[in-house]
Formats: sequence, C-alpha cells, structure tokens
Amino acid sequence: MKKTILSLAFVAMGVAAFAQKPAAGDKTAEFNLNFQTGTSGVAYGLGATALAGTPELRLRYFMADDMAIRLKIGMGMGTTTAQQTATIAGAEVTAETKTNSGFGLALTPGIEKHFAGSTKLSPYVGAELPIGFGTGATVEVSNGDNAAGTPTGSGDSYKSEGGSQFNLGLRLVLGADYYIADGLYLGVEGGLGIFGMGSTGDATVNSTTSTVKAPEIKTPGGSTFSLFGAMAGTVRLGYKF
Repeated sequence: MKKTILSLAFVAMGVAAFAQKPAAGDKTAEFNLNFQTGTSGVAYGLGATALAGTPELRLRYFMADDMAIRLKIGMGMGTTTAQQTATIAGAEVTAETKTNSGFGLALTPGIEKHFAGSTKLSPYVGAELPIGFGTGATVEVSNGDNAAGTPTGSGDSYKSEGGSQFNLGLRLVLGADYYIADGLYLGVEGGLGIFGMGSTGDATVNSTTSTVKAPEIKTPGGSTFSLFGAMAGTVRLGYKF
C-alpha cells in the first residue's frame, strides 16, 4: 500500500514538473471560478446575464509563443413564476407573476502579450473590447394590475417591458497563468476599464382591469459614457490543447 501511494506521489510530481506553457499554435479553453460562501462554492459555465460580467467561457489561440488572441463568450436568460392568492368580493383570486430577465449576449475579443516568467508561470498584459447586447426584462401579471403581483380581480393584467441594451467598452488587463500539470493551469487576471458606453431603449408599462385599459406609460431610454472604471479581478481554471 505504501509503495502504491509513493508511486502515485512520484507520478503526480513528475506530471507537475513537466507542465509546459503554450507555444505557437496551441489553444486554451477556460472558465471563471466564482468562490462563494453560499450554497454554490464554485460557479462555472456561461453567465446568467451577459451584461453583468458573470462567469464566461474564454478561448485563446497562440499566434506565437508570446502572443495570443482571445474571445470571451457569455450568454443567459431566466424566467421565474410566483403566485399570490386573495379573496376579492367573496371569491378567491390567484394572481400569477412571470418575470423574464431577458436574453443577454456578451462577446469580448482581446489580445495578450506574454512574458518569459518561468517554466510554469506565464505572466501577460493585454487589452479587450467588451461588446454586450441584451433584450429588456419583462414582468407579466394575470389577475392583478400592479408590479407587485397582488390580486386585484379576475381578468386584470399588468405588463412591463424593459428597453433593449447595448454596451461597448475597452479594458486593459494584467494577469498570469500557472501550469499545475501538463495542459492544466490556474490563472488570475485584473482588468481596468478605460472607457465604457451603453444605450438602453424605451421601457413601457401597460395595465388593465376587467373593464378599463389604462394609458400606456413609456419611460424613455438613454445612454451612458464613463472613463476609467473600477478594477475587477477573476480566477480561472483552464486547459491547453
């Protein structure tokens, strides 16, 4: 048993010792790691909403030993349903609220310049161009004429629709990959926003009762522009192939 354990230990040490950094023509794929104290210790995969910077899939292609192009992809959408019941005019009325977070897609191309580091450590600097698209969130209530989903009467309804979104930015990045085994690495990266801009379409609200349709309420969209945003960091797990 002891011999078996020692043999496995030596194999693991050997694999780690020969872990190699990428060379020209290599590709990598990786996920963000999102460490939490709640029910989910590690979140991975495509983000729940593309515009919020949640976990993403990132692909890289090394054009040279010290130069790589990259693309981050994030997408998501979600729907929840809730019900409330109340007695109105002696009858039980159940209002159902359906909330749709909308669909989001983020595509972030970029480039990295890698430095010598060590046999297993590959530090780099780079830049990326985040581009995000999103449809507006919607809230639909049946048997209720309000956003809270409170029952108001059979046949009543409420619907709000958020405006579509578009975001564009530029970030400088600084990071490093450490190869813990052949092809397997952990990475850290920080990004500083240089500029960001976005636009949001008009939002609308419609509500009706069984006999009256209220006038549509429209909230005009707008645009934003910012310089030198906050620093943000990520921890990543990736594989070279």
